[in-house]
Amino acid sequence: MGVKGLTRFIKDHGNILTDYQFRNSKVVIDGTNLYHSLYFTSGVDQQHGGDYDHFQDQVCKFFKALRDCGIEPYVVIKGGSNYTDEKFFTLKHQVEPKIKNAKALAESKIKNAKALAKKSGMLATFVKNVFIQVLSSLNVPFTQCICEAKQGIAFLAQKWDCPVLSDDSDFYIFDLKAGCLPISHFLWKETSVSHQYIQCMRYTTTRFSETFNINKQLLPVFAVMVGNGNVNLGITWEDIKDKPHLGSRVRNAAARFPTFYCILEWLASFQEQRAALELMPSLGVNAQGVVDISKGIKEYDIPETLPSYLEGFFNNDVAPGLDCLPTPLRVLPDWTLLLLMKGKLPSLIVNVLLHKRVIQSAQVENHALVSGSTTSRPIRQVLYGLLLLGRPPVEEDDRKGKKRRSDGREAGPSSQRPLVVHVEEYDREGTELTHKRVKAILPSAAQLLQLNKLDQVCRHVIQYCVVKK
Repeated sequence: MGVKGLTRFIKDHGNILTDYQFRNSKVVIDGTNLYHSLYFTSGVDQQHGGDYDHFQDQVCKFFKALRDCGIEPYVVIKGGSNYTDEKFFTLKHQVEPKIKNAKALAESKIKNAKALAKKSGMLATFVKNVFIQVLSSLNVPFTQCICEAKQGIAFLAQKWDCPVLSDDSDFYIFDLKAGCLPISHFLWKETSVSHQYIQCMRYTTTRFSETFNINKQLLPVFAVMVGNGNVNLGITWEDIKDKPHLGSRVRNAAARFPTFYCILEWLASFQEQRAALELMPSLGVNAQGVVDISKGIKEYDIPETLPSYLEGFFNNDVAPGLDCLPTPLRVLPDWTLLLLMKGKLPSLIVNVLLHKRVIQSAQVENHALVSGSTTSRPIRQVLYGLLLLGRPPVEEDDRKGKKRRSDGREAGPSSQRPLVVHVEEYDREGTELTHKRVKAILPSAAQLLQLNKLDQVCRHVIQYCVVKK
């Protein structure tokens, strides 16, 4: 999602991005951003729901270009929602226009389809799956994060002293030693045998802070004040001599630039975040707004002391320990965690456990009919049942006074098995985004389908139980 308007703002200041010849280095790649970029810039057919062969070809050529230049890629793909659920409303509002775009794309004439597809931003349903399959076939190291990926990406890049490759402007705020390489300036198609490097542009927080005479520690304050994926106070500030206005929504990037300049000029007088936060009320920011800004700033912290489960995965192919996971996810058995990180289980699992909510993606289809995802709802209901109902029963451990599950793991607050559980599914009706409560269903043969032993059950038994639910 990034900082709204920041990419265009930096592009308009040509002295911030510097020419860079990239070779013989590790790079941590924002995988979600990359597959979006490759799909939308490769001219694939978006009107008929895929063109995955063409997309696969682009992915293969991209990683060949890296290999030819001695670049070692480590790809990190976004997983489920974050624990705080702060981005839910942003995600919901992003789906709404895509439903209408999907309808327009499905009904457009062939000659208009390419132009419309470029504007619509419609990602084919299985692009992520194909991307993961191609990475596996190419032996490119990759992982699907359990939750949000950005702090993990920043951690790895800082630990390995290598750049991040992404067009997400949030990486303009993380203070990365080796900086960020924007994908939009990464000329990988122009690599040749005689030029063993990829021409690109590099961004560093040092360059940005020198340009605007601002302490690097204040960049997270700037990002949250102008608005990012978590916080949007709607600050509009046209003149540094005037007071800012709160609550307005300026959508055009260039129209936001006067506010950017004013906020940067205001922040230039501070040396630390706390001093700026203490004076927020003087700008008309209320107490809740200050709290939101404080929480948003922490999203740009790069963890230093906490162990990184991503590094453990890449170095040793191990799953994270339970202490690295939000409490609701600690009910997952060990066998699921490694498969999640290898992209062999859907990140939908995380959203179900954290928030009991699923947002179906928009797709190109006949909008006069019911949503295509309705077909697979019975299967999802069994999945919900396995996750929310199919856990070992909780037993009392008299020796320690703690409740434990029959598999020996300590029972979390959500380990008691409820009688009825619903998951809130967001999907379309016509061209409107609606939601309904969908009941989680545990098959009658529940003793065969307990989550902690599901990996030991024959596939035909699972299929029988789903059919006979």
